[in-house]
Amino acid sequence: MKQANKWTVKDVITTVLLTVLLIVIQMVVNMVCMVNDFVSMVLSVGFTMLLCAPVYFLMVSRIHKRFVSLIYMTILGCVFLIMGNWYLLPYYIVVGLICEAILWKNGWESKGKMTAAWTISSLLYNGVNLLPIWFFWDTYEAFALSSGMEQSYIDSFVRYYTSAGWLAAIILFTVICGFLGSMIGGKLIQKHFKKAGVL
Repeated sequence: MKQANKWTVKDVITTVLLTVLLIVIQMVVNMVCMVNDFVSMVLSVGFTMLLCAPVYFLMVSRIHKRFVSLIYMTILGCVFLIMGNWYLLPYYIVVGLICEAILWKNGWESKGKMTAAWTISSLLYNGVNLLPIWFFWDTYEAFALSSGMEQSYIDSFVRYYTSAGWLAAIILFTVICGFLGSMIGGKLIQKHFKKAGVL
C-alpha cells in the first residue's frame, strides 16, 4: 500500500502536464468569451468547468494518489499570483484541500467522489470573480486597468457580480456545468480511457 501511494517522477510529470492543459483550456475559454461582456461574466466560468472536467477526471484517475487536486489548484493559484492577483493563491490552496478531503479515502476510484470534488470546486471557482468584489477591489481594479481592460468591461463586472439575481444565476449555471462535465468525464473514463489503456 505504501509503495502504491508513493509518487514517482512519471506521476509528477503527468500531473504537471495535465495541470498545464487545464490552465490552457481555462485561459482559452476566457479569451474567447471576452468578446462579449455577458458571455464573459455569466457563462465563461461554467464553460470552463464543463470543458475541464474530463481532463480533471483523467488526471485524478491516472495518478491514482492523494494531493493531485491540491497540486493542480496550487499551480493554478500561482498563475494568478504571477498575473497580480496574489489573494487567489491561498484561496485555491484551500479549494484544493477541500477536494482532497472529499477524495481522501481512495476517491480516485469513485466516480461519485470525483464528481462531488469537481462540482464543489466549480462552485468555489466563482471566487475568482467574487473575492475582488468583496475584499480586494483596489487590487483588482489596478490589475484590470493595467492589463488594458476597458472601463465599460469593469462596470459590467461590477453590475453582474453585485446583483443578487445575476449572482445566483451565475453560480447555478457554473455548478450545473461542473456537474455535467463530471458526468461526461466519468463516461469517458469508463468507455474510452480504460479501453485505450490510458488508465
